[in-house]
Amino acid sequence: MKTVLSSALGNSRRSFFIVVGVCFFFSGSYLCSLAGGEPTALYASLVERAQEVSGNSLFELPSLETWEEQLPEKRRKWLEMLGLDPLPLRTDLNVTITGTLDRGSYVVEKLHFQPIPGCRIAANLYRPKEVKSKLPAVVYLCGHAKRGKFHYQLHPRWFAEHGYVAMILDTIAIGESSGFHHGTYSKGWWHWISQGYSPAGVEVWAAMRAADYLQTRPEVNAKLLGITGNSGGGTISWFTGAADPRFKVVVPSCQTGNMVQHVRDRTLDGHCDCSYWVNTYGWDFTDLAGLIAPRALLVAAATEDTLFRPYAFRDLVHRARQLYILNQCEDKIGLVEAVTQHGYSPKTRLAIFNWFEKNLKGADKPVTDDLAENPENDAELAVYKDMKAPEDDKMKEVDAFFIPLPALPELKDRRSWEEHRDASLIKLRELTFRQIPETINHPGASVRRQGQDSRHQFRTYEFHSEPGMLIRAQLATPISGPRPYPLVVGAMQPDARTSFCAKGAGNSAVSAQVAGYACVEVRGTGSGSVGPGIEWTARRAYPIVGQSYYERKTLDLLTAIQLLRRETNVGGIIVFGQGTEAAVAIYAALLDPEITEVVLQDPVITHWEGGPEFLNVLKIGDLPHNLALMFPRPVSFVGKMPKEYEWTRRCYDTCGEGGRVRVIPRQDQWSPYSSRSAADAGP
Repeated sequence: MKTVLSSALGNSRRSFFIVVGVCFFFSGSYLCSLAGGEPTALYASLVERAQEVSGNSLFELPSLETWEEQLPEKRRKWLEMLGLDPLPLRTDLNVTITGTLDRGSYVVEKLHFQPIPGCRIAANLYRPKEVKSKLPAVVYLCGHAKRGKFHYQLHPRWFAEHGYVAMILDTIAIGESSGFHHGTYSKGWWHWISQGYSPAGVEVWAAMRAADYLQTRPEVNAKLLGITGNSGGGTISWFTGAADPRFKVVVPSCQTGNMVQHVRDRTLDGHCDCSYWVNTYGWDFTDLAGLIAPRALLVAAATEDTLFRPYAFRDLVHRARQLYILNQCEDKIGLVEAVTQHGYSPKTRLAIFNWFEKNLKGADKPVTDDLAENPENDAELAVYKDMKAPEDDKMKEVDAFFIPLPALPELKDRRSWEEHRDASLIKLRELTFRQIPETINHPGASVRRQGQDSRHQFRTYEFHSEPGMLIRAQLATPISGPRPYPLVVGAMQPDARTSFCAKGAGNSAVSAQVAGYACVEVRGTGSGSVGPGIEWTARRAYPIVGQSYYERKTLDLLTAIQLLRRETNVGGIIVFGQGTEAAVAIYAALLDPEITEVVLQDPVITHWEGGPEFLNVLKIGDLPHNLALMFPRPVSFVGKMPKEYEWTRRCYDTCGEGGRVRVIPRQDQWSPYSSRSAADAGP
């Protein structure tokens, strides 16, 4: 069968089937299981999700009319995921030319500009020395070679020598720049995910502002703009081309794949944070091609690229090609690949140059000359004397302010807070918890009795919170307590050694005379524990498929609650959270209005400083402010209430329900909230 299929599909498709097997598509999803053989359920479920994202991307096209109607809103969503909706103000670029080099047939201008006030981008602008008419212009974006634009200088030179104006930009983190790309990669800055921040957004905005500048140049035809780059520069070419329709030609080189490849092959481990957007809407790179069509798009690739595999870039172009066919412009999309490692080859370079010649300049004669030799000395092209941005450059801290975050809401009265609460809960659903259904179906489960001691009977439940994700919940039911009994449910602590007898969540000291308790082995804990290597990869992988590690833990907890509350003798459900897992408890309660109370012990206080990450959650608020969205349901702290949560108490006070935020000295003294228990609780 493989031989017949390969023959029918041709040589160009043969390697695809060798790599991934014979896969068919149904309802936008891969039928073949790429998750098979994963060492952990956590990662297998991640692969399933990536498979869903990639399989659905441009799987079935609407009519051309519908596609055109949807395009503005899709582009707005794309800008939103980059942190560019609304677009930042187009402030003065403060273009500063620090030197000019006359090289006979072309001129190099050394300059820097400020796409954001105080944040500088170093650039070289190459132009022909003799200009007789307005010229097409190209924004060239650098990859992550340490020398930045110096490493890639021969490319803009080629364009200048062939009748273009070309502006090459350093990335915000390489060359003569002071910014940073590796927040989650090397610093543990998981709060970038909670901010909705990716350095890709800053890079795209810099490229868009470079286009603004080029359109002011007297020698540039403002309607003829193109964009290209290799590796990391290829990524931002993709992103900017999708964001800004002024670019008539888009050519990413060695930076084309899809989400299932990045997750299944773990190639994301080789990428820094600027390689991905904050994927709120669960898109793939194919969707970006949908924003570029029908403009000219050429994908340049290398078959031996360790970061981007042929099965992925070929599938992407194949899917995108259908959209170009729909637009009756199939000649505007192309794929050129060479049997080389990551980077350019003579074959791909010449294809790129000819693509620009045909689609941007309008030339009908092919070019055959490749890059020139004799590159400039780095110091000759340097924008700054010491090759470093000035000390006062703000690009090194741009991650702190690029994404506008809301100020603390004003506490006025109960009515205004309830309006704020309702609007915020909608935003949480839209921006942070899109992948958790509003109604969680009762999962099928197996249950085993596990004996008893003098106070409790014990049970183990096993169920799947999503395909392939096996979760265990350990339940301790009070023997002599009330019927129905309240149930305090908590997520297992990551460092807990065991969930034996329902311990491990930190809530097992609850008195058997007032409630039962349960420990849910959410992913990454208990029998689903993973090592730091897979956890690091997973925490970086979840956001690129529209989820987050702690959001998935919240799903696990909510699914367990849905299962446990159907038990005959279970009454009200109270969620418990300790340490970092307190965030999981808080958001589970916000998503499930039937949860009657939240109990917190030594809770995490912020999503900042590497705190538990939830997609875009800081666009709604930080933990103390989001906890107040529980109002008027009660909140109890065991031991003490961190000072940061005084804000939560003030909110309840303002609304006339201050007693519903209470502090219980010890866990065994806790009982479900009542007016009497609130009056008895200490400050």
